[in-house]
Amino acid sequence: MSLAHKWVSSLYGAFYFMGSFLAGLMTLAIFGVWLRRAMKLGEIFSLKQQHDLAKLCFGFTVFWAYLMWSQFLVIWYGNLPEETYFIFYRLYGAWRPVGIAVFLLVFLIPFVGLLGVRPKQYGPSLVAFALVSLVGIWLERYLEIVPSVNHGAGPAVGVPEIGTGLFFLGLFLLSWAWFARKYPIISPRLSADALEREAH
Repeated sequence: MSLAHKWVSSLYGAFYFMGSFLAGLMTLAIFGVWLRRAMKLGEIFSLKQQHDLAKLCFGFTVFWAYLMWSQFLVIWYGNLPEETYFIFYRLYGAWRPVGIAVFLLVFLIPFVGLLGVRPKQYGPSLVAFALVSLVGIWLERYLEIVPSVNHGAGPAVGVPEIGTGLFFLGLFLLSWAWFARKYPIISPRLSADALEREAH
């Protein structure tokens, strides 16, 4: 359920979950490219596996757009005031540029960018499109939450908004570093399996 009073959507939970899942895939792509270079894991995390991960990122980018369109189409076609205000408030007026930016950053730019094989296999381009998508997902969460709680004011991104995002990013990196210190990042069994698969 959203924070908007009296607005209900049976698809909203799946849409929110898939946005989070897409963010997780994009983060995994960034970490995969970075750790392969930092830890010299070219044999274990090969270009073929990076290409497969990038295809997953591409596929779930399309699925995110499909869920967004499915939710928008039903609300637009039904044209019920108790449903339309949530969408129209975020697509018209002061919030319109944010809504357009979300569509461009989460769907259009990664979709066009990851359409070919080379951008998927070239590490810097994959990281760039993943970062664009993550910024777009952060903006999407901002667009879902802030209009419901700021009493009609327009968008304002400042220290509290960016600071909260950086705070949770720091918590994630700290927990990841703690886990990596306690347990091996690379499983010997899984790395042997990966090397065996690459040999065939």
